[in-house]
Amino acid sequence: MTVDSVITLENDVNCLLLEKVNYENDNYFLAVVLTIDEEPSNNYVIFKEIIEDNENYVEKVEDVSLLRTLLGLFTVNVDELIKCLPDVSV
Repeated sequence: MTVDSVITLENDVNCLLLEKVNYENDNYFLAVVLTIDEEPSNNYVIFKEIIEDNENYVEKVEDVSLLRTLLGLFTVNVDELIKCLPDVSV
């Protein structure tokens, strides 16, 4: 799985993978749920990537402590990306 790709969950809901972090040797993705028109909604979810028998799966992270830790990591990644943006005068 890669950032900027769309995954379809078992319930036919599509999610766009926005960011990826590695924490304790596991990959996690911050994703936005897409509407029926394939537009981003206001619903976000964090998935853990599971690889079994050369197949990729996701599992929703529900542990509050882990969610807080991962949100902090995603925030750091986004902050670093923002710092790399060119200075644009308006």
